[in-house]
Amino acid sequence: MNAKQIDWINILLMLVALVIAKKMPFELFLFSYAVFGPLHYLTEINWLRDRNYFSKTSNIVWIMLILALFISINPIFNILAIGDNTKDIFGFWLDSPFQIWINKWSPAFVLMAFAASIALIFTNKIWIGLVGSIIGAIAAFFLLQIKLTWLWIAIFTPTLVHVYVFTGFFMLYGALKNKSIPGIISVIVLIACSVYILSSSTKSFNYPSELTLQRFDESTFNNIVEFFREFIGMENRFIGNVNVSYIKVLTFIAFAYTYHYLNWFSKTSLIKWHEINTKKWLLILMVWAISISLYSFNYKLGFAILFLLSFLHVFLEFPLNVISIKGIIQELLLRFR
Repeated sequence: MNAKQIDWINILLMLVALVIAKKMPFELFLFSYAVFGPLHYLTEINWLRDRNYFSKTSNIVWIMLILALFISINPIFNILAIGDNTKDIFGFWLDSPFQIWINKWSPAFVLMAFAASIALIFTNKIWIGLVGSIIGAIAAFFLLQIKLTWLWIAIFTPTLVHVYVFTGFFMLYGALKNKSIPGIISVIVLIACSVYILSSSTKSFNYPSELTLQRFDESTFNNIVEFFREFIGMENRFIGNVNVSYIKVLTFIAFAYTYHYLNWFSKTSLIKWHEINTKKWLLILMVWAISISLYSFNYKLGFAILFLLSFLHVFLEFPLNVISIKGIIQELLLRFR
């Protein structure tokens, strides 16, 4: 299957994700995040590893792993601190000085990872990547004092920017590089779907069950919905007991995450991410099965334990994101010379 055929398939996948997201946004998000998400993390990390993480040195993985570990400490220890069998041992964590410090400076690790990525796509010297991280930390010290910048770094970059903006950039870069009209159309459809979701009515929305609402609350994405709603200036508007504005933003998030995963799975013949030896496939499928089981048993527990894997895949994709942005600029400059 060639790139243009895959572009048409992706347009269809977008429309499918749109229809389901409009009908059942809570259920779609929870399903996509718990089922598609872990398989995406595992296969993409393996694919990136085989391509040196699109950086000049494979040692970038150690910088990203350390930064992802720092961010992942809090959700994991929070679970242990309130668990019936573990709170006596880990209860010290809640409101401890280190927890407060981690909560305050976790966004800095995102900026540090992005700065290291920029450095290491140009050089294989790991110390320059570390210098990039330090520069990112210094920049974060000042930028995180600004609420708008804090929102983009702490909340949107590892979530909506990753699944929607960077996905759009990757699609646009491929379309420009391959001179694909269907590819350009797919980017336009991606934007159109989002505009439609945020501007259309919610008449076909099915109100979720109490269990679904509980699991969504456990995912902590409620905060992201609220932050994004405030960011785009969408005021609360109720029809009966339904906050229409909240549902519109949630529908957009469910659509963005679902299509992000579907876009990845649709490109097997194009980027060959599925070409994995049998032993690796067995390991990936085993970890995937355990991940789904964790989410089924306790969504909050699954979210906390998979937090490290989720952030690691976001960080390791940064060099590819930088290359995509650079490639788009180069392709556009070639056309407008």
